[in-house]
Amino acid sequence: MILIVVLVLITSLGAVVLNMSQDRYLFESYVQNKIETEEIFLVSKSASEAVIRLLDLDDKTVDYIGEFWSQNIPVNVGEGKITIEIADQERYLNPNFLIKNDKPDQKRVAIFERLFEILGINQQILYNIIDWIDKNKFSNGGEEDYDLYTAKNSDLDTLEELRLIKGIDEKIFNGSVVNGVFRPGLRSVISPYSNGKVNINTASKWVIMALDRDIDETLANAIISYRQTKPFKKVDDLINVDGMNSDILYRIKPFIDIKSENFIANIQILLGDRKYKLVILLNRKGKTKEIWKKLY
Repeated sequence: MILIVVLVLITSLGAVVLNMSQDRYLFESYVQNKIETEEIFLVSKSASEAVIRLLDLDDKTVDYIGEFWSQNIPVNVGEGKITIEIADQERYLNPNFLIKNDKPDQKRVAIFERLFEILGINQQILYNIIDWIDKNKFSNGGEEDYDLYTAKNSDLDTLEELRLIKGIDEKIFNGSVVNGVFRPGLRSVISPYSNGKVNINTASKWVIMALDRDIDETLANAIISYRQTKPFKKVDDLINVDGMNSDILYRIKPFIDIKSENFIANIQILLGDRKYKLVILLNRKGKTKEIWKKLY
């Protein structure tokens, strides 16, 4: 339909712009841009609907790496190509839960302190994050001073917002190589989009280790190895992992789950020689719904 309208417009205006090459070029460029804009809009809308349908069809009682949604999904659409990558957000720790009833939640602060120790990140940066979120001054750190702006004193809305917090540079945010070994940055272990409970079926070893002082790298790897062959169907199944005991399970139980609720879909769209990136945040509490969408 769009192409028919465009052809009619060009035919009708052809006589007017025939001898005006520059105006004709500008007009045709404008029309082509409109076609491309409409095309990418339709493709992105269809991709979003496909992801929602995929998550609705999935078993919502348990989520684990190896399910169809967790794998890269290539889709050919005529002359174009779409690649969909979905990541549940419950595989991460949510810093917004560091504050409870306008005060630091000491149990969650302890989890983040272990996380920062594991990643080799200065603890002061954790206190800066708390200051950024907390409405009051945090006794361990004190309100940080910023040259051009003040601390937000509210929840993080996006992961990128971390870059505004004092002390968080590119290496701390993205990760770095230390002695030939990659050390993940904050973007690999935390998310402001999760429901606050860590999915033990999808969490990385760094997040799992942070959950309790008695979960070392050996036990974290054992948990990951176990779930690769037999995903946890209930939290209590953790007791079947070699090295796990009832004391550890009791302590971490309030902070873990075996299913996920929030997902981010990163969608790469290739149309001819044009490339686009579509990012969608979806919530699957009940029927899957789109929270926000960004097209780059």
